[in-house]
Amino acid sequence: MNDYGGGFKARTWFVAAVLAASLAGCGSGDEIFGNTGAGSGSPGPAGPAPALGLAASYGIASTAGVTNTPTLPITTINGDVVLAAPTPTCNAVAVPGGAGTAGFGLCAGSPPTLNGTVVTPTFPDLTTATNVKAAMNTAFLDITPPAGPPAAGSRGGATNLPAGTTLGAPVGAPFVQGDNYFVPGIYQSLTSILITGDLTLDAQGNSSAVFIFQSSSSIGTAAGARILLVNGARASNVFWQAASSATLGTASVWQGNILAAFDITMITGATSCGRLWAGAWSGGSGAFVFDSNVVSVPGHPSAPGCQ
Repeated sequence: MNDYGGGFKARTWFVAAVLAASLAGCGSGDEIFGNTGAGSGSPGPAGPAPALGLAASYGIASTAGVTNTPTLPITTINGDVVLAAPTPTCNAVAVPGGAGTAGFGLCAGSPPTLNGTVVTPTFPDLTTATNVKAAMNTAFLDITPPAGPPAAGSRGGATNLPAGTTLGAPVGAPFVQGDNYFVPGIYQSLTSILITGDLTLDAQGNSSAVFIFQSSSSIGTAAGARILLVNGARASNVFWQAASSATLGTASVWQGNILAAFDITMITGATSCGRLWAGAWSGGSGAFVFDSNVVSVPGHPSAPGCQ
């Protein structure tokens, strides 16, 4: 996997700096943890956020296994994890004592630090993982266009983004609506979405405002790309629908929930304030790959800056 080439000390400092940036300005809460934020009013042109149901507390989902590169600093997950493959690649255990306990058992590579609980098709019972997977599929179809792909969804009315969609701009570049600046709404790319620089989401003072991005293919970031939330925008109200897979580039700072039909990969040092669900579509099969990352459910007590 990727390395910075500057040794453990430099690598640890760099990833810590990225994490600090990712936790700044995430908004004001997520209702599943009892913090609904300071704002009020309608969600705006995108309509309401999808109902996450039983899946709301899950920061990570995988329906085809998990791999975690055994490199310091160790990946941290602030939230529950569902391994919904018929035969999970990791031994699932409840996390004793809560925060700070690694809960993946014999996971490929080194187990992440987990502030939550892992469930599988056989733990803690025979129904929880199946029900969580069903809730993820419902949410995925809620933010999917009526014509798909990969299946017919129920969220129409999107503003089309240019084909071959590349978003973002260098740090400090002027705002351009539809490129590096977005107000609440639904936006659709008929190809993929690649974020190459800074991308700002502006809630315009409404902390209930919802942003939905629909990709007919993949979602990804270039190294160092950042999503910035301003004027009340909250990661908990930002949703990214990927009809195929998602890849977050080296040291990128992600905000919002990715619901991917297939795989999700996080390259070295990438962080996410938002849920990352691989295989969220019932017809998909999604593996998850980590490498010194941090993923937090918005509003999780172990990630107070992520809302």
